[in-house]
Amino acid sequence: MTETVEFGHYHLDVHPQPLHLPSGNKRQGIILAPPPSREPSVNSSDPQSEKAEPELRPVDRGIGAWRFLVAAFMMEGFMFGYPINYGVFQSYYFTHAPLAGNTHLSIIGTFGTCFLFLGAPIATYLVQKYSRWQQEAIWTGFAISIIGLAAAGWAEDFESLLATQGCIFGVGLMIMFYPIFNMMNDWFLERRGLALGIICASTGITGIFIPFVLDFLLHKYGPANTLRLSALGLLLLCGPCLPLLKPRTPAPCNESAPCMDYSFLKMPLFYFFALAQLLQGLAYYVPLIYLPSYATSLGLSGTMGALLLVVASFAQVLGQMAFGFVSDMRIPRLWVDGRVPVHILLFVSTFVSGISILALWGPARSLGMLVAFAALYGMSAGGFAVLWARM
Repeated sequence: MTETVEFGHYHLDVHPQPLHLPSGNKRQGIILAPPPSREPSVNSSDPQSEKAEPELRPVDRGIGAWRFLVAAFMMEGFMFGYPINYGVFQSYYFTHAPLAGNTHLSIIGTFGTCFLFLGAPIATYLVQKYSRWQQEAIWTGFAISIIGLAAAGWAEDFESLLATQGCIFGVGLMIMFYPIFNMMNDWFLERRGLALGIICASTGITGIFIPFVLDFLLHKYGPANTLRLSALGLLLLCGPCLPLLKPRTPAPCNESAPCMDYSFLKMPLFYFFALAQLLQGLAYYVPLIYLPSYATSLGLSGTMGALLLVVASFAQVLGQMAFGFVSDMRIPRLWVDGRVPVHILLFVSTFVSGISILALWGPARSLGMLVAFAALYGMSAGGFAVLWARM
């Protein structure tokens, strides 16, 4: 028989039966038990308990995931698609005062995109450590890029354009895009390759019309007004997408806890992929930047140079969608884990794009060969970035 005695905040359950202790003594056993909990259950209907533990939105599906994907598509397509089409600016700068004949113009376009890649180690670490500030980082980076592009409208020499259209705009892209990619990994798991393919393909879709728009504005209003109108256009097109870029899971409040697993540094495969990414990144944008200028050197018009970028962009859309879809496919009868090995897809992308440069771009002396090169290169080389999700 058990007697219960209340003592302060505890209940004492007294068992009259003796307990066999190692010393041989027999005593009444007393078990200290906490009182019944007066806190509301987590499963109760209390609205505060539901607020404390919100229900997570589903992965790979649902309106939240696709709303985020549409917003990321717009940001990638216009904000990152703009510097990719810098070749139109370079062709105009090279043939018009005050930068006519300047052989260093390509550096502006290089700086506009290189920060996004060279800043990856630092940006990735900061995004993981301070993940609760991801949305603020996106807004800040967007503002920096718009300010840099607008300020370029008042630049009057090469150094000023390099600082504004190149460096400031590029730094803003770096601050803005790594939180977006981190959120994408949270929203998509099984369809991550396809999601990244859709986001990356946006630059190809916008690249179909951005070169023509820039070429028209440059020849009608000049570079200064074109840069200012571009800043206003990006603000109106991408600004409404910012509130839609939200993480799926709430960020941890403890920012001092370790947030990254560095065990991958001990894997030789990591260095193989890092070297492949470095070499591919150094070469990828060269044809896209120089293609309009190369067409002009052959006697073709600036419109034909813009047309080559359109062809490359359209082919890039097809290639990135295809590589992303294939990377998510499962074929159990061919591979152990069912997925196509990523190194096979990487080889196809780099080998075909390299052959297209050697066989088509090098000996190209006509518009037809340049169009063939732009199509083959855009489809093959563009798919490489989609495979980051599988590396």
